[in-house]
Amino acid sequence: MLMAAQIPASLMAGLHAQALDDPQLPQLHPTTAFWQLPPHPTLSDVQSAKLPSTTDYAIIGSGVTGCSIANTLLYHPPRSSSVASSVTVLEARTLTSGATGRNGGLLTSYVPADYRFLSERFGHEQAVKIARFANRTLEKMHELGNSSDELKEVSEVRRLHQVLCYEDEEAFREARQSWQLYEEHVPEDRGKAKILSAEEAACKYNVRARAGAIVFNNGALWPYRLITRVWAQLYAKYKSRLSIETNTPVTSITYDPSTNSTHPYILHTPRGIIRASRIIHATNGHAGHLLPGLRGKIYPLRGTMSTQKAPAAFGRQGHEISWCFRSSADFNYAANTFEFGLYYSNQNPQTGDIFVGGEKAKLNELLISDDSQVGRPCVESISAVLPRYFTRGLEEGKGPEVKKVWSGIMGFTADGLPLVGRLPQSILNRGEEGGEWIAAGFNGHGMPQCWSSGEAVAKMLLGMDVTDFLPDVFLPTKERLEDEQRMATVPALERLLCSGWTEAV
Repeated sequence: MLMAAQIPASLMAGLHAQALDDPQLPQLHPTTAFWQLPPHPTLSDVQSAKLPSTTDYAIIGSGVTGCSIANTLLYHPPRSSSVASSVTVLEARTLTSGATGRNGGLLTSYVPADYRFLSERFGHEQAVKIARFANRTLEKMHELGNSSDELKEVSEVRRLHQVLCYEDEEAFREARQSWQLYEEHVPEDRGKAKILSAEEAACKYNVRARAGAIVFNNGALWPYRLITRVWAQLYAKYKSRLSIETNTPVTSITYDPSTNSTHPYILHTPRGIIRASRIIHATNGHAGHLLPGLRGKIYPLRGTMSTQKAPAAFGRQGHEISWCFRSSADFNYAANTFEFGLYYSNQNPQTGDIFVGGEKAKLNELLISDDSQVGRPCVESISAVLPRYFTRGLEEGKGPEVKKVWSGIMGFTADGLPLVGRLPQSILNRGEEGGEWIAAGFNGHGMPQCWSSGEAVAKMLLGMDVTDFLPDVFLPTKERLEDEQRMATVPALERLLCSGWTEAV
């Protein structure tokens, strides 16, 4: 296992500086993600002829989280007014062009493998609530994908088994212990995971798992297609109340109640200004740009994904299983490269192409928000994953055809948990209490967290109770954000580098 002491202090200092840096706006010309081909035919570049002058709710970001926020706000009638509220979505680039349109496409919970850490740090009560929050969110995604014939067809949402393979004996032992603890405290999932030896994994699943494997339920989908189609449904149903403004980055926010007391927040964009009553930040890894007080508490991490052509001998398993491969994190001092030791994969059930994601990057290219490029070490390592881990159908040392490689920006937090709720004044230094809200910082686990996080923040805005499903430890309270030990950036980076993160986005 990689130790923090193995990484030179100068490089750790550089990473710390990256985490504290302004993540800037999303790049104008990102790498082309396979998921986004072709773009949505009518909404990809949609915007009003003229930017609305005012809106009740301004949502910044149009991914899964932003879509969930809008869906909840539009669906629930206002409690204190007979006039339905207006919602404006502001997206810096094309619709759903960020992490949602770039991720791994897996519907899987990270909690079982992380349960021991979560329970030791936050207690069993909150760890169980985090587990059920993830399970709830995954079910929401399946329900959403199956909610109409159109969505079912375009999303390709499906239930699978994930084969989680371990190369390291110590990591496999720790994972088994975490799963055992998880099943003790989340009894509804008891008995759903199967522990396999290396020989059993190779025989049944065609994988090299030198220490062993864990097989459990998960799923997969086409995230971009699903979310853009949900946006289309919302736009058709609520067009009088919903404005979607793509290619409209919010460059800054000011507060001026003297000129408009009901819409005191001014969002500045290249197309002009729009005034809002409330703002919800759903920008994940880019959140620190408009919220400087959160820099270091939330920071970007660039991830890499690919599509690769499977040889005929590999077979078609996209309706049955997905894969994840864990090995020890590794730092190469001579090359200045870091490898998380995590690769994840699923197969397109229609074409047989394999989606493969994972990270091996130069340290100075890790905590950055530039998705217009892919680092050379990432391309080289991701191209060699399949023959490295599969026993049949792929010749070791000779990789399959790599059809496309792209990058995407995730948002990580210092304590490993998302920020969901009202932002305190101590962070904002502008406006009034309750004026700005956030749902961001999913630490590479977007699919089991985003939809419920967006729903929760929207319901809180509407005065609804969400304590039945939102973990208390997700709230971005003043106490949490000012807790120097919990939100310390350097220890968080050391944990990230030494243990990687346990599951795929």
